[in-house]
Amino acid sequence: MTTPAPPNPYAPPAAGLDTEAPRPLSAAEVDRLASRWQRLGGALFDGLLYFVATIPCYFGLPDGFASLKRPHSNPFVLFTSTGTWGLVGGVLVAALTIAHWTLLAKRGQTIGKIVAGTRVVRSDDARAGFLHAVVLRVWPVEIASRVPVLQFTTFVDVLFIFGASRRCLHDRIAGTKVVKVGRGSAQ
Repeated sequence: MTTPAPPNPYAPPAAGLDTEAPRPLSAAEVDRLASRWQRLGGALFDGLLYFVATIPCYFGLPDGFASLKRPHSNPFVLFTSTGTWGLVGGVLVAALTIAHWTLLAKRGQTIGKIVAGTRVVRSDDARAGFLHAVVLRVWPVEIASRVPVLQFTTFVDVLFIFGASRRCLHDRIAGTKVVKVGRGSAQ
């Protein structure tokens, strides 16, 4: 009878990691995923809506710039002169954000996703809900993009879409995917 060899103290640690490669997507699964163009179109439409919502913020700027030319003017007059219009713009942006978060939580769609014909669902095709569609999918990348040294995260986030699963970094964080609405998808 042979005795087992003692463990090698110089061997690399053996962790119970799952080294199995991800299962390739079937043709039906790939067909159901939203195209990169659909996702881009929906994101651009949402961006356009936010741009339009901020337009009132700029209405007071000419008065603010003109007041800066006066002698002994307060440099903060630029910000105070946009007060009413800035408030209108802020309310519009807040209302649009609340509408988008509500739509994401209930339908898995923003206004842009409705126009593009796409929907956010969990990886197992279940409804995403507020936690996965907003808290885990939207907030981490938004918060990171506000930190000066982490502003590149938005760019990195978008680059992940070029993978076979067409999932951005925010989709991977939240465990979601974007699918086409209509034929063969759960309404």
